[in-house]
Parts: sequence; C-alpha cells; structure tokens
Amino acid sequence: MFETELIHPPQIEDKFQSLNPAIYPSAVFLFKNMEELIDFVSSKNKNRFEYSRYGNPTNRNLELLIAHLEKTEDAYVVSSGMSACTLPILTFLQSGDHIIFSSDMYLKTRNFIEKTIKKFNIQSTVVFPKKEEILNAIQPNTKMVFIEFPTNPFYYVIDLKPLSEELKKHNILLVVDSTLSSPYNCNPIEFGADLVVHSLTKYFSGQNDLIAGAIAGSKNYIEKIREFNGELGAILPAEISYKIYRSSKTLAIRMQYHNETTLEIADYLYNHPKIKKVYYPMHPSHPDYSIAKKYLKGGGCLLTIELDGNFEALKTFCNSCNIFRIGPSFASAESLLDPPIVMSHWDVPEVERKKMNIFENTLRISVGLENKNDLIKDLEQALNKI
Repeated sequence: MFETELIHPPQIEDKFQSLNPAIYPSAVFLFKNMEELIDFVSSKNKNRFEYSRYGNPTNRNLELLIAHLEKTEDAYVVSSGMSACTLPILTFLQSGDHIIFSSDMYLKTRNFIEKTIKKFNIQSTVVFPKKEEILNAIQPNTKMVFIEFPTNPFYYVIDLKPLSEELKKHNILLVVDSTLSSPYNCNPIEFGADLVVHSLTKYFSGQNDLIAGAIAGSKNYIEKIREFNGELGAILPAEISYKIYRSSKTLAIRMQYHNETTLEIADYLYNHPKIKKVYYPMHPSHPDYSIAKKYLKGGGCLLTIELDGNFEALKTFCNSCNIFRIGPSFASAESLLDPPIVMSHWDVPEVERKKMNIFENTLRISVGLENKNDLIKDLEQALNKI
C-alpha cells in the first residue's frame, strides 16, 4: 500500500544500516585506486558517485523513492520545479521541432514554452486542455506534448489514456506535470505518460521551506536528462534532498486530509450566495468531473473561486481572512490565498488575462491542515464583509 511504501522505499546499500539515509554534503567522492576508478567509469553505476553535479547518495535515495511512488524505472531530482519542467524540453527538442501545451497552465511554464524557446527556433501551439484539441494541433514536426494534470488554476483533467495512445502512434513524447495530483492521487505513467514532473516544493515537502523538482520516467529518458543537466548544473543540494525525504513520510496522511477537507470547503463555497463559480476537479459542478473520477483518487488542496463582486470585493475578502494568508504556492500546512490578477498576472495585458480566464474577482485557495471548521468560519466571516 502507498502509505507503507512511503515509509519503506528502496534505498542504496548502506553498510551502517542507518534507519534514515545519510546526508552527504560533499562535492567529491574518492576512489581507493585506479582500478576502482576504471571500474566506475566503465560500469556507469548510478549507485557509485564521483562528483555531486552528476549524482549524490542522498539525492539518489530520494530519486529511488520518487521512482517507486510514480511506478517508473527511474527518477532525477533537480534544483526547482521549473527546472523539472524545462529540462525535458531542452533535452529532447531541437531547432525546427514543435511542442503543444495547454492554455491553462502555470504562467512561468507557459512563458518558457511560448516565448523563451522561440530563441532556439522551437515552435509551439497553445490549445484548450482537451484531448481533441491537442490531437488536432499535431503537426509533422510535433515532438512533444506538455500538459499539467490537473491544470492550474482551473483544474481541467485531460483524458490521459486515449491521448497517450494516439500520441504514441505519432512518436510524440508526452510530458505530464503532476504536481497538483501528487503520486498519492494519480500515477500518469500508468496511463501512458512518458515523463512525469513535480515541484517537490509542494506536496512532497509540505512545509514551504525549500525549492526542488523531480522528473520520473524510463531509465533511458532519465539518463539523457541527467547527462544534459550535468552540463547545465541545475543541481539539488543533498541537505534539501534529505528534508524532502523526511517530509515525504507523511505525504499520504497529508494528502488524505487535503482531499477530504478541500472537497468539503469547495462544496460549502459552491452553495454560498457570494460565490459565482467554484473550480475543483472532484466537485460534481466541475466540467471535467467525470474524467477526474477516472484518474484521480482525490482533488488535492487547491480550488479556485470567482467572487460575486469586483476587485474591491476581492481585496476586502483577502484582507478580512485571519487564518488564510496571502501568499503564493500551495500544499503547506498553512492555508493560503493567491489572487492571480496581482500575484502572477499583474504584468500580463488585460486582453491576454481574459483569454486565460483570469479576472479581477478570481482567487486561488490552498487549503492547509488547520481544523476544517475553523477554515470555514474564517471564510464565512470574510465573505460577510463583501
């Protein structure tokens, strides 16, 4: 079971049999003699180390855990969630290639795909997050589809299995950012994804006290990304890997609470007269509810609402909350409010914001681990003030 696998994952060999993996704050790993060095270079053993830009024992234990949870052959940890998103694109695409991505997506990822990689003559097409839209956008030079699962911030759920089956016919790589679901709620590889990426800052850490990312997939794909990043250097420090490894032991308990509490809060808000819309994938009102039930064990900690009011109402509501605090990110113990029109899209032209469905009354909410009745009371008193 998932809970047991979190506590007893595979680990690299440790002659001291430490209960918790050791932290190796070292850039250099020594060899006893030339014969040992030659054997290492010849065998390319991933559980023997030379220099921490290429691999570290602490990081390797975290990679084995993530691969185990995602049911993949291998995994690779990197310096941030953004590194996890950009490295597969930079590794597998080249000048003249084409990538498809969805319109509902973390803005920095979208900017990288839509704008930054133009410098390398890589073309892109943005489509609404539906299987049919993606397939209709395929071109002869399409080499990759990059999607979030669910998407952010409106939690659309793409019908993953038939999409992956069609993409394989065209030899198109499917990369899935599964940060919002976590391996507790879904394993995209089981439904045909080629690579799964995570911001480990979120559910794996659960504390909002570090920045890290991970990529999981076949040994072949992961090895190519690892080699490429050996040149780029988006490396995760061993001390950070250990903190994630330690925090991940409570992932299942936290996810269960997030799933149950957020669904209850989504239902409360859906029935509130001062809320126009609620977006939560496991709520029956969501347009992708039936698809979400096929793939997701739960909806996680995030929901997005549209208040029945203007920007002043949004400001009043956010300023009136006591438990919910204003800040980016999600999946920590603390509940957070993220008004995207200010937090992430302030410099995006209004015309473009509206195309992304980001309005002056849109608010993303991250439900933490506080008592659910206290959270509902806080939302209620804040809503009464608008």
